Amino acid sequence: MSMNYLKSLLRIGCFAVLVLMQGCGRQEAKVTLELFMVNPTEGETLAYGRRLADLTQDSTDPDTVARGLIVSGCTPAILHSTSWRWEKNGTLILTYIAFSEDSKCLAAETSRLSWGELFPPRSTDPLRPRPAEIREEDVLSHGIRHLTFLVRYSQDRRIAEALSPQSRQFFLRMCGQLAGRFETAREFADCSDPVINNSGKN
Repeated sequence: MSMNYLKSLLRIGCFAVLVLMQGCGRQEAKVTLELFMVNPTEGETLAYGRRLADLTQDSTDPDTVARGLIVSGCTPAILHSTSWRWEKNGTLILTYIAFSEDSKCLAAETSRLSWGELFPPRSTDPLRPRPAEIREEDVLSHGIRHLTFLVRYSQDRRIAEALSPQSRQFFLRMCGQLAGRFETAREFADCSDPVINNSGKN
């Protein structure tokens, strides 16, 4: 048996070991579902909790997983998928919001966010659509504004009708802007228009 043949066998063996250890050099992407449980509170603030579920090896419908993360005994007025994002560690995150006036819907450890902080992250680089930094508050803000847009403008009124008058007023006092919507000036003009503000009332 020649030395070259032995070297070839060794190279093949080493390659096989590397494939088994590294998966042909490709790292499996991790998929995470995050659920924000949101409750409006006094003083123009939001109380919220956040729960996570690993979907990397789970083929279950994410809607079902999100429902499973809701606190026992809680029936939210709205459960909605609001966004997804890619993190720098390679994780893909699906975001859901469960909105309720019931304090039982909050997680054990709650955080608070004032209405004045409900602004999306900004990216000024036209060639970089993803902001350089995305904080937890940014994700929640985007989700609340997403729901606000649906409450204020959706032709399908089921989401607005699922809310109590108090919760509906909460969203009508917000400005709703989806990702990619450029009519910001018109949006804020709409928010100050009493006719549009009252359009969601029944």
